[in-house]
Amino acid sequence: MISIEPLEWDSDFFKMRVGRISIHADTDFDPEDFKIQALKNFDLVYVFSYEKMLTQSQIISADLDLVDVMLTMSKPFNKNEYITNQYEFRNYLFESELKDCYAIAENTSIVSRFFSEEKVGPHKTKLLYRKWIDNAVQKSFSDGLFIVKDKQEVIGLHLIKVDGKNNEGIFTLTGVNPKCKRVGIGRKLWEQSFGFFSNETEIVNVKSSFSMNNADSFNFHLKMGFQKIVEVKYIYHFRNS
Repeated sequence: MISIEPLEWDSDFFKMRVGRISIHADTDFDPEDFKIQALKNFDLVYVFSYEKMLTQSQIISADLDLVDVMLTMSKPFNKNEYITNQYEFRNYLFESELKDCYAIAENTSIVSRFFSEEKVGPHKTKLLYRKWIDNAVQKSFSDGLFIVKDKQEVIGLHLIKVDGKNNEGIFTLTGVNPKCKRVGIGRKLWEQSFGFFSNETEIVNVKSSFSMNNADSFNFHLKMGFQKIVEVKYIYHFRNS
């Protein structure tokens, strides 16, 4: 029998019963059993199917909706390539900087699967992305962030986490002021993180996940040296109406 995992943090933040189930190649997914459990115990369930999509029959029987496809790409990291990169790693933001970062995060939230999710919606999604900024400052989930400023205004932000156990650097969120896109802000942010990784960590690999709803992300990752796709995740939502 499959088991749907209750998600405490999501449930508390969204004020409803949220669960998750991960489906791999060897998972025996019974859509009818899933639906019985989901209807009984949850308002919203994330169904993550790795490497391949669920069949049309499974999708219909489980009453699922495909809401996103997430790619995770990686690149080997040679610290000697970036040892001279300049960077300013932040665990603090001044009040005006925080306001600018919130605005960028809210704009970035538009590509999130939650933004168009009827049980969540734009308002809660924007609050969720604001929370990502708070977490970076508080070193919770993300370890900190980099920013790019134009005069006194923050026009780009980049959140990272270091996985010391696996010697990996992980990108958790990148956002650029929509007025400043396509002028190299994203590259400047990522190059700061490469400099930080080179000088202050022992990582040997960098990973970054992104939604295919963001059409420009794939090409940008390629330009920044991310050549390997390490994970494909098809994300479905079950809604208890």
